[in-house]
Amino acid sequence: MDVRRRLVFLDNSNNALNVAGPVQYDTATGELRAVKGALADDLVSHVTNDGHGIALSSAKWLMVRGHNRNRLTFLRDDVQTYQTDKFMFFWTRFDPTGQYALISGTPAHRPLVIEVNTGEVSEPIAHYLDARVGDIDPLDGKLWAPDGRYDHSVLSADCRTGEIRRVKIPAIGRVTRVRFAHDGASMFVIGSNNVVMRCDRDGSAIWSMSVAEYGERPLGGILLNESGSHLCVTLAASKQSKWGEDIIISTDRGHLEKTIVRHQGPPARLATDWFGDRLLTHTGEIIDFFSGEVVGNVNPASAKALSRT
Repeated sequence: MDVRRRLVFLDNSNNALNVAGPVQYDTATGELRAVKGALADDLVSHVTNDGHGIALSSAKWLMVRGHNRNRLTFLRDDVQTYQTDKFMFFWTRFDPTGQYALISGTPAHRPLVIEVNTGEVSEPIAHYLDARVGDIDPLDGKLWAPDGRYDHSVLSADCRTGEIRRVKIPAIGRVTRVRFAHDGASMFVIGSNNVVMRCDRDGSAIWSMSVAEYGERPLGGILLNESGSHLCVTLAASKQSKWGEDIIISTDRGHLEKTIVRHQGPPARLATDWFGDRLLTHTGEIIDFFSGEVVGNVNPASAKALSRT
């Protein structure tokens, strides 16, 4: 899901949604459109800025020359431009032009840059980073993600050149999550000491707060409502509930607004933002951002009922 561009794709990475293959959900009409050129086991990895290009990776592992691999496919206007099974792919992020992508698949366990029309690949970039716990900078298209080697730092990677820049984040321990504000002027980070911080683009703290009092389990993702006024961070388990809590924080002052105690177990976990003041769970339920109440369902069978309210 891409809240900034209102793009929603569903695939069979979650069996609860019962999707036969990758489909795009139209938030205005509730219609579902099959992703042409995709296979049933493909997962949507990333979409280019202009919306015409898409990266797909196969969910099923392949045995290629004695090694586990999977398939990476690039489509442009529903036409395949390149496909490879040389690597094990976990994520892909396009550069702003859509002609290059930073990909996770490399035997050296460091990302590399691939030219999406020819498949030409670079040498592995300088450092390992994981896009799944990072975010694309909405201003310049670079990937920002935690620095797995050092405390108090995140890495900014150019998805075309592979160039890396380190940004120091003070007093937060090892960074575990990075998420930009919608306007790109600041970012939210989570530290291994369960501190949530809002920083400017140079890493200087705007505010920080600890949620360690709710439990010692690591915090999960950073979810934002569409206006950007509030964020939600998740605890997989807390002192109040073995199923965890969702912590609602105002983005302007870092004030804890509310905690929502979960009373049901997996797989009813939060998956991602939705639109407006909504969140999406792994079971396809759409819940209210501030109350946790179920307000809809994204099951494809009822998709037309989910146009934006």
